[in-house]
Amino acid sequence: MIMYNTLIGVAASAALILVPRYWAWLRNERMPMPLVRAPADHTGWAAAFGVLGILLTALGGAMTVTHPLAEARPYNDTIFGGPALLLGVLLLAAAWRISRTTPAFAPDRLPDALGPVGIIVFLLGLVMTWCTLAILRFYVISAAPAEATVTGLLRQHPAIENTFFAVLYGAAALGCLLFPSAALPGSHRSWQILYWAWTVAGIGFALFSAISVYTHAGMFVNLTDGSGYRW
Repeated sequence: MIMYNTLIGVAASAALILVPRYWAWLRNERMPMPLVRAPADHTGWAAAFGVLGILLTALGGAMTVTHPLAEARPYNDTIFGGPALLLGVLLLAAAWRISRTTPAFAPDRLPDALGPVGIIVFLLGLVMTWCTLAILRFYVISAAPAEATVTGLLRQHPAIENTFFAVLYGAAALGCLLFPSAALPGSHRSWQILYWAWTVAGIGFALFSAISVYTHAGMFVNLTDGSGYRW
């Protein structure tokens, strides 16, 4: 199988972590877990969003039209690929806009600048919401193959991994749905919920994607020579 959903997860998690933090600096919001310094040079943020946008657009687009996971679970290509593709295009647009804005957006200009994109992000939230419901209703994620190291140990408990992904997708969806209201002036509560929803989803996707590098390597070894590694 051709599997690059791990790299998609890494790029998406980085976007979910970075976007609300850059937004916080533009809004002059005090935030917990800043993780990064204030953007004195906004071109660095444009470059970061551009790199992530290229990865997600290319890999999400390829997954959307070629279905590389069909051998394992055909429906996962729709769950992973479509949202990744749309997120990638949005990041590319953000990178282009940031690179052309000198100086950066003033806080009072943000609502007007984010108004149109807020509709797109809200629609992405609707897609993510239905992805979440599909994960819960149809056990779309289920459990890893028995040959997979670490995650394969939960083979007899598919609800664990399935629920984990449902929580992450649900948190990402919540942030997207709140985006239009969070972009309005004085919307501190909506913005805070969005900030934490995307932060939780980003950290969760990052941790799972990181361990998946090891898991996939172990799975391919087990499938190739029947080694039987479990850890």
